[in-house]
Amino acid sequence: MLAAPEIYAFLDEPGPLPFDQLYERYRKLETRRSSDGTQQWLNWVIRLEATGQCAGFVQATVHPDATAGFAYVLAPAFWGRGIAHAACVAAIELLRGVYGVRALYATADARNARSINLLLRLGFAPLDRRAYPHGEVAEGDRAFAKQLR
Repeated sequence: MLAAPEIYAFLDEPGPLPFDQLYERYRKLETRRSSDGTQQWLNWVIRLEATGQCAGFVQATVHPDATAGFAYVLAPAFWGRGIAHAACVAAIELLRGVYGVRALYATADARNARSINLLLRLGFAPLDRRAYPHGEVAEGDRAFAKQLR
């Protein structure tokens, strides 16, 4: 499901990684920390309650200043059903309540209307790309921010 080419149309990745590269990527992510220990890496699998089927994932990189980068990927078979919204709302509540995050930042390809609409529904607001605090915003991407209370 997460190998569908439609997923990668708007990502800065060429497509699904070969198994050995995917294995290494997940091995690194499961440490839940950047190599210098300053960032906490959080990843949640989105599973359908009725079947346990994997539909996608939500991830966040928590920075020492109580901000986090926020991202999600959902398989096309589950687009337009409210699944990503529900998963993101749950993740945002955990980030706020458990991890003490006070501001979230996200980027989306400017052509990816689905992703932009989801960010707006989640309460993110457009942000000047120069104000994005977690690195450079890729060419053609838009930046968004959400303050948490």
